[in-house]
Amino acid sequence: MNYGSDWPSTHITLLKRVRVPTDSEAWREFVKIYGPLIYNYCRKFRLNDCDSEDVCQEVFRQISTSFHSFEYNQKLGRFRSWLGTVTYHEICRFHKKAQRFKNQSGANGLQDFIYEQPGEIDAMWSDEFCSHIYTIALENIRPEFDEKTWRAFELTWIKDIPSKIAATELDTDITWIYKAKFLVQKKLKEEIQRLSFDSVVFQK
Repeated sequence: MNYGSDWPSTHITLLKRVRVPTDSEAWREFVKIYGPLIYNYCRKFRLNDCDSEDVCQEVFRQISTSFHSFEYNQKLGRFRSWLGTVTYHEICRFHKKAQRFKNQSGANGLQDFIYEQPGEIDAMWSDEFCSHIYTIALENIRPEFDEKTWRAFELTWIKDIPSKIAATELDTDITWIYKAKFLVQKKLKEEIQRLSFDSVVFQK
């Protein structure tokens, strides 16, 4: 499902806040949100736990020194692509420096994939990014809704069950179902915008 490009223009995004040197809370939230994404992506390239953590630290170091010149372009989904590029290049740099390809079974195939299949890697990163941010946003907004409202959203949007059937299951009228779904969608949209400012995440 695609929500389109009608974004609230006054919402202060995490990406804007994290560029302010004195906003340490924003940076902590940024690391908490994107750390697991970068770490899991590293693991897909056969880095062990310790090495993945090292790459994460280096990626965040580069990010912290680059954000002052970073300008977000919503139409291009630039942050998602930029973060993926930084992470991918650091993984390649790590593999080259540590000469992992010479020491691991099947490493030549992995090396060929990394350096010769950028399209597949871009798609993999995009899928990882969207899934991660979507999941985090759902977790963040869940406490703001009562059980019945959330259930209406879950049935009609996540499980794609017809509103009429959802209304019967929840013993309510279909107008209430539409309203409940809209309220949660609106909040989800705002939260994803706050976290990533990337409309691609809204495509379902």
